[in-house]
Amino acid sequence: MAKILRRHRLLGIIVGIAAAVLLLRVIIPKPDIYSQYTFSSAVYDRKGKLLKLALTMDDKYRLFVPYEDIPQVTEQALLLYEDREFYHHFGLNPLSMLSAMAQMATGGRKRGASTITMQLARIVYHIDSSNIVGKIEQILRALQIEMFYSKKQILEAYFNLAPYGGNIEGIGAAALIYFNTPADKLNLLQSIALTVIPQNPNQRQLFSAQGRKNNTAATARLKQMWLEKFEHPENQYLNLPLSSGVYLPDHAPHLSRRLMNNNHGNIISTIDLNYQQQAEQIMHQYIKSRRKDGIYNAAAVIVDARSMEVLAYIGSDNFYDDQIQGQVDGITALRSPGSALKPFIYALALQKGIIHPLTMLKDVPRNYGLYTPENFDRSFYGLIDATQALIHSRNIPAVDLLLKVGESDFYDLLKKGGVQKLRPVDFYGLAMALGGAEISPEKMAVLYAMLYNGGKVEPLHLVRDEERKSQTALSPEAAFLTLDMLAQNKAIDDFSTSFSAAAQHYPIAWKTGTSYGFKDAWTAGIVGPFVIVVWVGNFDAAPNNAFVGREAAAPLFFRLARNLGRQNKIPETLQPDEMLNLAKVKICRETGDIADAYCPDTVESYFIPGVSSIKISKIARLIPIDVESGLRACRHTPPTTVLQRYNFWPSDVLQAFAQVGINIRRPPEFKQNCDTVEALNQGKAPQIVLPADGSKFMLRSKQYKQEKIALKATTDADVSEIYWFVDNALVGKADADKIFEINPPLGKSEIKAVDEFGRSHAINIEVNLID
Repeated sequence: MAKILRRHRLLGIIVGIAAAVLLLRVIIPKPDIYSQYTFSSAVYDRKGKLLKLALTMDDKYRLFVPYEDIPQVTEQALLLYEDREFYHHFGLNPLSMLSAMAQMATGGRKRGASTITMQLARIVYHIDSSNIVGKIEQILRALQIEMFYSKKQILEAYFNLAPYGGNIEGIGAAALIYFNTPADKLNLLQSIALTVIPQNPNQRQLFSAQGRKNNTAATARLKQMWLEKFEHPENQYLNLPLSSGVYLPDHAPHLSRRLMNNNHGNIISTIDLNYQQQAEQIMHQYIKSRRKDGIYNAAAVIVDARSMEVLAYIGSDNFYDDQIQGQVDGITALRSPGSALKPFIYALALQKGIIHPLTMLKDVPRNYGLYTPENFDRSFYGLIDATQALIHSRNIPAVDLLLKVGESDFYDLLKKGGVQKLRPVDFYGLAMALGGAEISPEKMAVLYAMLYNGGKVEPLHLVRDEERKSQTALSPEAAFLTLDMLAQNKAIDDFSTSFSAAAQHYPIAWKTGTSYGFKDAWTAGIVGPFVIVVWVGNFDAAPNNAFVGREAAAPLFFRLARNLGRQNKIPETLQPDEMLNLAKVKICRETGDIADAYCPDTVESYFIPGVSSIKISKIARLIPIDVESGLRACRHTPPTTVLQRYNFWPSDVLQAFAQVGINIRRPPEFKQNCDTVEALNQGKAPQIVLPADGSKFMLRSKQYKQEKIALKATTDADVSEIYWFVDNALVGKADADKIFEINPPLGKSEIKAVDEFGRSHAINIEVNLID
């Protein structure tokens, strides 16, 4: 019976204790350990190198580290030094407290008996535990913490709040500042050196000679304790000297500030510190060399277009120079781009089939209502091909093309590129072609990267592993052709630098821009997979005649480009993807049309089959000239006449040349009145034999994209090639005796065969789908 009573009594005690604990948990509030603390943010480069560690709101370096990121040896060193029974007590260690009191009572050395939980309570509640009242509060607070938090949570809090000297708190900040390493990479020797600091942070910190000396002495004692307790692979390194210092870098300050404004804690940026520091040095040296010209500031961004990650981000030449307003972030500042956006007008024109790379454009004085643009050099070329018009930044052709592609379409392209704070399209009108809409270097980089990425536009990434979202803004064919056209722009390296000696075995596609009033100088471009954008100017918009894109920004651009070229393998040629709908054709250099038999100067050029506006050149003709008088004869009657080649330009082209003072060689007058004039293109025109005129085709809808129809024509003996057009759009060429296959458009269309003499034949077909 007594045995049963004892069991009931024991059970009652257990239940009573459990009830008391539950009651205490209801009555006593759960402490919020971190409520009064803020934590630092740390920005790293893509490889984990620290760029910037920020102060907290109370001016501390305190970086939060989760328990999972604290190395096991760091925890083991702490428990060995401070609290060996941590996992076995409830916040207090009665045996340790009794031992300490007994030692003190017998006159021994004063010894602490605080558990890690008690130390955490003292830190969190700012308790003065040197007196009996404070010690009692510390004990009660420790019990309160243990009641609501797990052992791992308590250790995590201790490691994040413990003092490590000066205004350094928490092992995360201490590891970075003293050893330039994140907490999860601490080795055994570093862990032991940090473990002894919180017990006497002012005397054992590592940022002064005396502190390091005191730390060494305390570390030696803990090393001995460790060696007696643990066999560990890192034990062999404990006798090596400890390398420490004060590491508080301030790299990429504009980017660091931007990221810290939008993120907290540990921030892994996309920056490559190697590229960043090299780019900063290159810019600083360049600015220093150009101060005599009034150039004091610049901004530059380098992007890997494959990932859209920013590798270098320089918002100004000197973040801390108030004279240049250095803390303004030039990468996000909106400025007038001048001509730097012209490539995207040409890209739209290529996409719409308005031009191909060698289409001849008019460069003549012209008024657009009240708008009268001029070229930068105040001169005009008369006629110029599209590629040369782009790389020489001719204004009139650009405005003409903007008028043809549509201001709204160009405006929409800018919006897709993320260009901010745009006013309504009507506000800008045709001035958009020459820099009327402001843009930041960041968005300029987005647009140029679009050319590398086949017309897909995607925002820049500043933080690693961000979600990628892209949209198609251009056809991949138009993007490649624009890039290829820009690559024809001859490099103009600054020959006053060592970079000028670099062999130029790779293309650089680039474009400059100069804003109205000489307030902004730009150069943007692509070298291999890298996009570089450079801006030169003053943040207060003060003008300077030296702010010309080609003279002020391009030399810096090429220094940065050559630096990338030395460190990366850049393809030596630009090659289109095999899947692109592109083909090459011989172009008559004089006319920009497909070269006919009478064109003496030809060049191969890309075009987009079925899209590009391109035709057989019919400008050149052979005409009979009377040998004796030099006048034009009615017909060719050798030996009194010879055939000579002359260009028969349309009247509007002749007018364009005349407007700019260019005299065109014209055919001489006729020697006599002629009833008939001998035709130029004698011979038989091609005759389409496949398909027959009026043919109707029924194609299977499920396989429509793979369905082909055959085209063939009979030709005269002097014909070697046939050019095939569908609805006046060139779709390709074939040898005169070969079949040419096309995927035909739906509905009614015209098929035309044209030989190299300009002779042609057309038929009509109709294509419908069946299930």
